[in-house]
Amino acid sequence: MGTSSARRGPTTGLWRAAKGAATRYLSPAAGGEVSAREVVARYLAALEEAPGQGDRLAAFRFTRKVAQDLGAFWQEVQTREWEAALKERGLAPLAREPAQMLASGVSGMLVGSGGGLEEAVVRASLALVIRQAVPPQDRPEPAQMVQRYLATAVHLRLGLDLGEPLEAAAASYGRLRDGLSRIKALIEASASAAGGPSAPPATPGHWQGLTGWTWVTDLMAGLMKNLV
Repeated sequence: MGTSSARRGPTTGLWRAAKGAATRYLSPAAGGEVSAREVVARYLAALEEAPGQGDRLAAFRFTRKVAQDLGAFWQEVQTREWEAALKERGLAPLAREPAQMLASGVSGMLVGSGGGLEEAVVRASLALVIRQAVPPQDRPEPAQMVQRYLATAVHLRLGLDLGEPLEAAAASYGRLRDGLSRIKALIEASASAAGGPSAPPATPGHWQGLTGWTWVTDLMAGLMKNLV
């Protein structure tokens, strides 16, 4: 958990404010003066100053692209069942694997071999949401899967970018865990409140085309709007 010395956020004013809010959020001396919402809001504001990004949506460009692929894959799962959808992607043997192995294999297939921070967050986020939806669990709709995945990705990315001040301020692992849980709950509630910007794409082809990109981007924008 946390950031390495090579993964500290830029030292701009907004990043300093975000890291300061993270410190006060978990510092026992602060007495709860900073809420989970303020930490998330300051973090999203700081993303506007990420080098080479320009806005917070751009910081999640690859995340949104994979959301399209997840929507397309899950549409196939809905209409053709697990085994057929996996076979179509060359992953038929995974149908016999435990849920954790299946989720890891599918996430690797959707993400590819990229080794950057965003790719790592995306891979972990996919594995988490897919594992929770593997039979015999209830199977969510493709739009619900995409919504859960985007919320998870924002939460994990924040945990990496602000992990250093969060860990430094927490007096114990339990306090760190509880603080991150409150942030996670806030982001998930905001994703649910954002709802779908319109009817979701109806076919795998629509998910992977302009319709899917627009729908995913509007959903992500709505999530972020609810958090600032």
